[in-house]
Amino acid sequence: MPGPSEDVPRWQPPSGPSEDVPRWEPPAPSSEVPRWDPDAAVPRWQPPAGQAVGAHFDTEPPARTAPAPRVSPFALPFVWWGKHPWVAVWAAVFLAPAGVVLLRAVDEYGLDRYVEPLQWTLIALFALVLLRGVLFSARRSLARLALGLVAASAAVVLLLWPMTRVTLGRVICPPHAGTDLGVRSAALAIEAWQRGEKGEAAWHGGEPDPAWLEKASAISLLNYQLVESGCFERVAPIDTQHTWHDFRVTIKEGERAPLSKVVIVRTAAEGGGWKITGIEGPLP
Repeated sequence: MPGPSEDVPRWQPPSGPSEDVPRWEPPAPSSEVPRWDPDAAVPRWQPPAGQAVGAHFDTEPPARTAPAPRVSPFALPFVWWGKHPWVAVWAAVFLAPAGVVLLRAVDEYGLDRYVEPLQWTLIALFALVLLRGVLFSARRSLARLALGLVAASAAVVLLLWPMTRVTLGRVICPPHAGTDLGVRSAALAIEAWQRGEKGEAAWHGGEPDPAWLEKASAISLLNYQLVESGCFERVAPIDTQHTWHDFRVTIKEGERAPLSKVVIVRTAAEGGGWKITGIEGPLP
């Protein structure tokens, strides 16, 4: 690569002023350019007559707003309930099975006289909570009211129906159920069978079950004996209005040898007495 050469021309500053180079010169003063004059007669703001010049201060104290009323800690749940009524409704719906279990526990501990008052108390509380939700929705939307009411009612039925209607087995009735339990009505049906009669008076609705009559007419009853009576088990308190009765019977069908079988008679409380609702056995 060739190095610097002394023959290459380089820029040199001018040795003195030159007429060829343009330079800025300030313009001469002109009367056409406006300039600020502090002594000019310009109108300025003047305070109104009779008013003191300076800052103005209010002598009256500012009005104070009333403080918000204090809410008692015991009233806070009710305040929250008023703002969210349907949350309370659905909480009551899902707690309904717990209420049934509570009733069963009270019944099991021998406090059967408190079962019915407690049951009506729980029903009244649920109705109150549901009514509060209904009134809250009625002011907003009738469609929302109807939907919430139907959904809550359906959920309660679905949760409580298995606990109150599904039979879990057969147990001995509690002492407060009494001593009759429909035994006399059940015995009347068995005696009518032994005599070859229908025994309509002992049946619910006054009409025996046609399927039972068909079996009884083909089988002769030689003798019978009451074995045991009881009630039906469920999650809710034991139902003392529906009972069962086991009879050991000796039957004979045609020319066959006598057989010992068990007949189960179901009875239900009706009109101050007991009526037969069904008979199981002696043969399928």
